[in-house]
Amino acid sequence: MELTTTRLIGFLALFVPIAAMAQGPAIARPESAGSLAFARYVASIQERDPFTESGPVLVEIDASLPGLYKQSRVLAIRQTGDSERSGYLVLQLAGDAIVMQEVVVRYLKLEEHVENLPFSSVAITPENYRFRHLGQVGNDGAPVHVFRIVPKKKRDGLIQGQLWIDSVTGAEVLQSGHLVKTPSDFAGRVEIVRDTKLLNGQPCIRMTHVAIETRRAGRGELTITEIPLAGNGEGSENPRLDPQTKLMSLQR
Repeated sequence: MELTTTRLIGFLALFVPIAAMAQGPAIARPESAGSLAFARYVASIQERDPFTESGPVLVEIDASLPGLYKQSRVLAIRQTGDSERSGYLVLQLAGDAIVMQEVVVRYLKLEEHVENLPFSSVAITPENYRFRHLGQVGNDGAPVHVFRIVPKKKRDGLIQGQLWIDSVTGAEVLQSGHLVKTPSDFAGRVEIVRDTKLLNGQPCIRMTHVAIETRRAGRGELTITEIPLAGNGEGSENPRLDPQTKLMSLQR
């Protein structure tokens, strides 16, 4: 079934049961200020985002309420239509209804809210954020520059934390922190870690870990895995590959 984000939220709300974050490597001070990597990052923001603007994306949402020992899972294909709103083709639903309603539905509402905001107001750019260069770390042999990011204003959709930038391409490879403005649906702050893997210099898979505090069910956790199905150029995966097979192959 193909659903808009709003209809998917309503559908999941009626769903009936079908069946510490690892610490990063120590930061080493670089010999340079990383200004070139930062300039490349700013330029890369103008490019098309393969997770939102370049064709269908396979989305897997694994959610849980650890305090209640309950889990759920959603597998879908997301496509951005002419209206620039996300639509979902649901492939699989499984798990506990409470997790669907208290964690997955609330996350999708938050995602929809941020999607409806002007991109210029939420983008991690010098217009919206203050940047402080903290140093560089190794990333499979390639240096990555680490910046502390602090929003200039307390607005919806903005995050305070760190941004890691690939020194060669300027691509974002890690974003971590918390939303500076907590949505009304949540009792505590929303923590986010978004890890993007590159293939031939292009983003090929993105994993987002989200921790929330619900008002009725306690702490909720989500892992959202996104894989563009259109391929990433030479050497990329076959765009016609079965979505489940592609998910397993890229997560290895």
